[in-house]
Amino acid sequence: MFKQIRLFKINRGLYTHKVTDHYAVLGLPLTTMDGEKFRNRYLQLARLLHPDLAHANAGAAETDLAEKYLAKLVNPAYKVLYSDHDRKEHLATLRLLGQRLKFKGDTPDLQCELAKKLLKYSHENTYVKYFEEIANHQYDSLDLVLDRIADLSELNLVYVMTQELDFLDNFTNFSPPTVELPKVSPAYRNLQMAEVFINKKQWSEALKELKNGEKLDPDNASLFAQLGVVYLNQNVTIMAKNSFQKALKLDPKEPTALKYIKQMTSPPQPTKKVEKKGGFFGWGKK
Repeated sequence: MFKQIRLFKINRGLYTHKVTDHYAVLGLPLTTMDGEKFRNRYLQLARLLHPDLAHANAGAAETDLAEKYLAKLVNPAYKVLYSDHDRKEHLATLRLLGQRLKFKGDTPDLQCELAKKLLKYSHENTYVKYFEEIANHQYDSLDLVLDRIADLSELNLVYVMTQELDFLDNFTNFSPPTVELPKVSPAYRNLQMAEVFINKKQWSEALKELKNGEKLDPDNASLFAQLGVVYLNQNVTIMAKNSFQKALKLDPKEPTALKYIKQMTSPPQPTKKVEKKGGFFGWGKK
């Protein structure tokens, strides 16, 4: 049985101080400064937790759990950490918490063995090593995801309590590269499943997914480009052309639509007439 009942009940690490540990959710240490690392990790987890692709052979309970992890844990964590403003506020909270815990001098209640070792021999390099050791297998088993997040959050708690937190000054002055925040389409799941069906040449199934996706995201150029491919393979050329044109209206650079619309609108090339020559190898032609 999967631990769906525990989905939002993490009672270790920073969570014991009523702080949602977004870094632990994404599996990135507090020393992460590069905005692109947040983005790359998010995309990795989004693919990993996609309920239909990553767990195609799983039961309904596992599929539902993967989808909830993505929607309720990973997406909010990424939203906070990729935003310069929200990340600064989160780190300011950690600074205040660390200062308060240092002043009180309390020993944290730890279950993770690596966190216990870090508490005895706290060092930034050791922290990162221990953190990555757990994070590398954080989402291997959906049933253990919450335990892994809790382990990572205990490491974060120890680090915040024992370090001087000078790194937070660097973070709060850090501005990520001006890269537009990637938007996850509401029809992401439909688009991914449609791609699977297209690769299998299951055109009816692909069409169904794309039509459902159109209701969720009617301004998605890629969706209309895929619709055009499906219609084209179903020999519904008028609908295919209309779909490609709609895709290009939404995004004039949509590569799939550009490719096929060019083929459909190009005039047919005249067939060259091959002149027959007389004799062997053309010898004897008059």
